[in-house]
Amino acid sequence: MSTPSVSRLDLLRAAFLVGVTSCATLVLELTAARLLAPFVGASLHTWTSIIGVVLAGISLGSYAGGRLSERGVSFRWLAALTALGAVLALLPLGWVALLGEGTWLRPIPVLPRTFLLSFLGFFPVSFVLAMLTPLALRLLLPELRHAGRIVGLLYALGTLGSLAGNFLTGFVLMAWLSVPTIVLTVSGALLLCALVALPRASVSAPSTPPAAREEELAPPDLAWGSTGADLRTRPVLACFLVACASFCTLAIELAASRILAPTVGVALLSWTAIIGVVLAGMALGNLVGGYLADRWPRPDVLAASLLVAAASCLLIPPIHRWLEARDAFEGMGLQARIVALTAIVFLLPVTALGTLSPQVLRLALADVGQAGRTVGRLSAWSTAGALLGSFLTGWWLIAKVGVYPLVVGASLGLVALAAYVGQVWRRPRFFGATAGTLGLAGVLGSLGLFASPCTVETDYFCIQVHKVEHEGRRLLALQLDHLTHTLVDLKDPSYLGYPHEYIHSELVRMVAARTGHPRMLLIGGGGYVMPRWVENYVPQARMEVVEIDPAVTRMALERFGVKPDTHILSYSMDGRQFLQEQAERGAYDLVIQDAVNDLSVPYHLMTREYDVLVRSLLKPDGIYLLTVIDEIPRGSFLRSAFRTVQDVFPHVELLHDARAGSKGQNVYIVAGSMKPLDLERLPEVLRGAGIEQPRTGRVPRTEVDAYLAAGPALLLTDDFAPVDNLLAELFLLREQVTSK
Repeated sequence: MSTPSVSRLDLLRAAFLVGVTSCATLVLELTAARLLAPFVGASLHTWTSIIGVVLAGISLGSYAGGRLSERGVSFRWLAALTALGAVLALLPLGWVALLGEGTWLRPIPVLPRTFLLSFLGFFPVSFVLAMLTPLALRLLLPELRHAGRIVGLLYALGTLGSLAGNFLTGFVLMAWLSVPTIVLTVSGALLLCALVALPRASVSAPSTPPAAREEELAPPDLAWGSTGADLRTRPVLACFLVACASFCTLAIELAASRILAPTVGVALLSWTAIIGVVLAGMALGNLVGGYLADRWPRPDVLAASLLVAAASCLLIPPIHRWLEARDAFEGMGLQARIVALTAIVFLLPVTALGTLSPQVLRLALADVGQAGRTVGRLSAWSTAGALLGSFLTGWWLIAKVGVYPLVVGASLGLVALAAYVGQVWRRPRFFGATAGTLGLAGVLGSLGLFASPCTVETDYFCIQVHKVEHEGRRLLALQLDHLTHTLVDLKDPSYLGYPHEYIHSELVRMVAARTGHPRMLLIGGGGYVMPRWVENYVPQARMEVVEIDPAVTRMALERFGVKPDTHILSYSMDGRQFLQEQAERGAYDLVIQDAVNDLSVPYHLMTREYDVLVRSLLKPDGIYLLTVIDEIPRGSFLRSAFRTVQDVFPHVELLHDARAGSKGQNVYIVAGSMKPLDLERLPEVLRGAGIEQPRTGRVPRTEVDAYLAAGPALLLTDDFAPVDNLLAELFLLREQVTSK
């Protein structure tokens, strides 16, 4: 039975559905963290669990779609699945409504709890939407000779859909809409898109006869050349190849965030640049790979593509180090510099990796009738590789191996695959190319270009410890990614480095003067400069520290002057989870929030719901100090943070370093309390400690009111907290300063 030719309209309709469903999946994935943060926090494990569940749904959905395609395909199938996805997209909102405050979940450990909520909320919709791609591809393949280009086109459009979802969510939806509204919008958009597939089309694909499903593949009839692995008779090898390509792509993406962090930091725009470059490279690679697959459907071309991918991955460390040493793009704005740096270092490797899947599929495809099943199987394994790359890289490889050895290991693995696929032992010329790639790795390694610049690499930070000269002192600096977080004088614990730390210390003295044995909680330990100061100068205080990265705590305790017999209590967990599940209610005299890293702030620690939780921990006369980096009068983040604290605490003050002005880009402290903050007593308390002039300054109320009235002051809630978008304005202000 002959299959009708595909019209241009049918191709556009199917491609549109693939792109839109990929976009919807990415939007739901990014909003998942916001929906789940009140119940499981926002740690690395939260993100990895969400990504893993969504990728598992995509993998199994792709496989199921491929099997379903054997029963026959029409556009009505695509319409039905898109409509079902629209309904399932609403599941997370239903679960959140049923959970309420999530009290009954708390006996479940955080990690299995995160998996459970991620699975219940986001696995069904990702599974159903992933079924569309193999069904659409089966529908659009009337003949084998155009398989590569059609596969490459659909893969590229799916990737571009994900790219659109990334930018749309980060720059538009999160900035303007609450999370429930975003989910409802996605559901409504999917329903509308289902209507696109309903009208009768000029093409459909018949079911595959049972005999055709079970018979062994026919011998190759394409121009395979004299050597090379035949993927049509080796489906396991084909699956392994696409899984390895996706594994390497995810590993490179996560490594990119860690490689660039010491140079440009970790913020909304840096992550957006990385994700954007990776997705753009994948889309371009899919298109190129589709063309290569149809023009030269040979294993030796696939093997050459593997070698190109391996060599380009090997060049990541030396190119990045060369650009860093030359201070490349000096004079460009910070945002443009991030995009340029990311593109030059990572676009070529990701594009090369993107060429592999279309070629593998074309070489593994023996019959159009098997297209859906083959695409579904390979897509499932490709996503499984991405899933493994996400978990293994994020949870183990970066911390245990390091990002540069990770990149080198991926490159060498690709070389081994190229040698096997191209059967290097039969072709002297290809043997030379393989040996040359290995020689390149050896030369770069001998030059020390694969060594990590970090003292310790963790799941969260590139931690660097180095000695610096500052203010006439020899100091030890703790750098977390791009931010020098702590400056410590090992001989003098009274030296705190940054002005806002002195404000913290003065308020600690004030609380201690009022309360004999104050109990204090610090969210965000860093180099433990404040806990160390408290232990030396307010020894009667009980100090508790919550630091999400255990390696940071270990580094601080071992190298930054904390006493070996310290009484400081440390907890390695997400700050909000500690407050919800372990902190004692009504027990603290002072809570200090200092969980920032450059311009990256955990949004779930900035909401009204979080502030209510902090208030429940404080004694009636307790004080909450929130550290905020922003600019007055143009910054929007501080304005929103102040308004949110003001909505929970009846008395709120804006504090700054008294030795500097109350305007400009600075570190400010929002102080909230149930009773008036009696700063008039502070000079007297400090004089008792031998300090003549307080460092704590109060921004006059008239200036605060004028600042609040100068722009929108958003009430940050768990449903609507565009923290990254508000901080992006400060990022751009920094860019203006950098470019001058």
